[in-house]
Amino acid sequence: MVKKSQNNRIDESIIDVISVSKSFGTRPVLNGVNLKVGRAQGVCICGVNGAGKSTLLRIISGLLEPSQGSVKLCGLEVGSEPEKTKSQLGVISHKSMLYPDLSLSENLLFFAGLYSVKESRKRVKELLEELGLASYRYDRTGILSRGMLQRLAIARAVIHRPAVLLADEPFTGLDTEACQHLISVLGKFRADGGTLVMTSHDTRLGLQCCDRVMVLDKAQIVFEAMTSEIDTDLFVQDYLAYAGNRD
Repeated sequence: MVKKSQNNRIDESIIDVISVSKSFGTRPVLNGVNLKVGRAQGVCICGVNGAGKSTLLRIISGLLEPSQGSVKLCGLEVGSEPEKTKSQLGVISHKSMLYPDLSLSENLLFFAGLYSVKESRKRVKELLEELGLASYRYDRTGILSRGMLQRLAIARAVIHRPAVLLADEPFTGLDTEACQHLISVLGKFRADGGTLVMTSHDTRLGLQCCDRVMVLDKAQIVFEAMTSEIDTDLFVQDYLAYAGNRD
């Protein structure tokens, strides 16, 4: 996996990762990574455990500073303008970042308040209906199944209509039905003009959500292509074989 596509032009860069490197102690996790993502694009980042996928997402989100390099989000420097970039960003991580003792509506209203969302109750109602959670709006969040909790986490992440959504292994622990629902929600986010960058060990599901795929290995991007340029079945087979040999 060393080929890089020459056809993935970016007309309007929403995310611009410039020569980013990150080391923990003496161990390099990222080494001179460059990445441009355009408006409404979806990028799936693949790689074995420890390849640097989550580290890259954390640097893009501003939660982690790079050792070298910089990141721009919607033209803003993430390192020097954290509050402005935060308003443009939604994050789905391994943790839901929701309060189990609050109801679904209360959770979303709380986060809507943090972002000063206008007509917040209308926005919360809209999201709960869109995600199939309206009938649970008054239930305690702590009783939700993994799939329903992930839906609510997505609602939390997009409550303020961000330009960018970062999703770190969003399919983990979901059944088939929940995965398909999530794919639909992420597709709508992109159809509405949102930009998606995600990581996924389930390569086939990740490719359904995105129009670009890249592989991180040994701290660098070693493969990059438009999904329209690859045979999905062959890519998944080759990647799984490659990852199995690397683990």
